[in-house]
Amino acid sequence: MALTKEQIKDFKEQEKEAENSSQFREVAHQIAEAGDKKWAKKLFKQAEKNAECSVDDCSVDLVNLADRIFDNLGDKEWIKILYGKAEEKAEVTTEFKCLAENICEKLGDNEWSKNIYKKAENKAEDSWDFVGLADSIIKHLEDKDFAKKIYKKAEEIAKDLGVSLEINWL
Repeated sequence: MALTKEQIKDFKEQEKEAENSSQFREVAHQIAEAGDKKWAKKLFKQAEKNAECSVDDCSVDLVNLADRIFDNLGDKEWIKILYGKAEEKAEVTTEFKCLAENICEKLGDNEWSKNIYKKAENKAEDSWDFVGLADSIIKHLEDKDFAKKIYKKAEEIAKDLGVSLEINWL
């Protein structure tokens, strides 16, 4: 489906005004939905360039970009590269957890995802970090043994703080 002259004009204006990864990503998404995958790919590449150092939590930016590329272009090889960059840039539990979830959902790569969950586990700081991580592991990997180990860490931290945290399904 070809874009109308009005759409082209509007998208060119949005492209001209885009300054960061998120803005380029959104314009690319709209262009892809309108039917011009080639132009969208060009803008997704621009979004990638801007994601490298555009924000403090650029791992999240890279994951969001990978998700848009997957949804709009279906390019699994490109998103593997982006997920790899996100893994290198991730610093906190939530960034690693988000990445692991997306790798499970988009690529179905449970081994890679489990390795990232382990990195998240090493960054976890409080019982809620561990509970959220274990919940995610159950949902995405269905690995009850791994989740149980992490839930136990959450219980130990809570116990040290004098808080009762009981995980009933264990």
